[in-house]
Amino acid sequence: MATRKLPDSWAYDFTLPGFGRQRQGGFKTKNEAALAERNEREKLLSGAKLILFADAYEMYMTATKMKDRSRDCFEAYWDKEIENVMGHLYIEEVDTTVIDKFKQGLPRHLAGVTVNKRLQLVRAVLRFMWKRGKLKFVPYVPMEEATKPQVEWYDETERDAFLDGMFQLHPQWYTFFYVTMRLGLRRGEVYAIGRSRLRKSPPQLVVDRSVQIGNRTKKRPAMLVGRKTDEAYTLDLPQDVVNAIEWHIKQGYSGKEFLFTKTGDFTMNLDSHVRPMKEVQELKSLRSLSHHELGRHSVASQAVTAGESIKAIQAQLGHASEQSTHKYAKIGSKVQLRLVQNLAPISPPHVTSVHEVSQPHGNVASTGD
Repeated sequence: MATRKLPDSWAYDFTLPGFGRQRQGGFKTKNEAALAERNEREKLLSGAKLILFADAYEMYMTATKMKDRSRDCFEAYWDKEIENVMGHLYIEEVDTTVIDKFKQGLPRHLAGVTVNKRLQLVRAVLRFMWKRGKLKFVPYVPMEEATKPQVEWYDETERDAFLDGMFQLHPQWYTFFYVTMRLGLRRGEVYAIGRSRLRKSPPQLVVDRSVQIGNRTKKRPAMLVGRKTDEAYTLDLPQDVVNAIEWHIKQGYSGKEFLFTKTGDFTMNLDSHVRPMKEVQELKSLRSLSHHELGRHSVASQAVTAGESIKAIQAQLGHASEQSTHKYAKIGSKVQLRLVQNLAPISPPHVTSVHEVSQPHGNVASTGD
């Protein structure tokens, strides 16, 4: 007999051979349990086997190609938060109500963008199963309203002050930041600059690789990988950047291959540059910006403020999409002021009026006696 009455209870459950006991204490009558058992048997015979959300997650992670860093983030979200709430449910049971419950259980200090990253994984797994015919429809996944943070950047004056401080305080890191703030490269791309990627005639830098952050839990060290978009491109180098690289090598700061590591090894989190960066910002009373803001955001914003086209900035940053470039290129106040000044009226009435009132009245000829 597949159905049974639970001990010390009026409820019933049932057993499917090879799949264990189903819905412990979930049925009020024996007929209800028998009907559920028959439905489950029909699903198994038709090949529509119910799939746990945990199994669906494993299928998604196995079949999907992604970079190691993205995979590490997804696995952390799953192990620490998602699995306990949804892992034991069938994919048909993961609905909007379950997702709302999951959101309520997250720490309150998490920002909307951070919460949405967890929800994006849940939605991706459900869509994966739907596309493979294992799920009839994808439930609505309510995303959080995420405000875009204000991104800051250095203008040319702040950039020069920072580089001057770096040259005085940490000369071994001077060229690292000079290349960053002149070319707008990502942190991993700067660390990956090697002599084999430099061309002398004409002066060029081949940007085709990056250094990826390591993972301590998997004992994976920082390592060389392809660029973020896996598309290599070549940058023409101005003479001042060439001179900075040659100076760096002559000072003995460079390794045999890589400019910014003598041994060829990289720190796990690629954070060796952070301490000197913070010290110089404090010494020069500059805003505390990240490497990404010092480099890509500042180069793009300085360029668009100077009147460069978005297409030119896109080529410099190596973006595959112009939309990505727009996120980096922030227009400075000089552009706004120049625009308003260029649209000024030729002879506004209030200026003429003020000019007439300011004319002296003592020059009026007096009448004779």
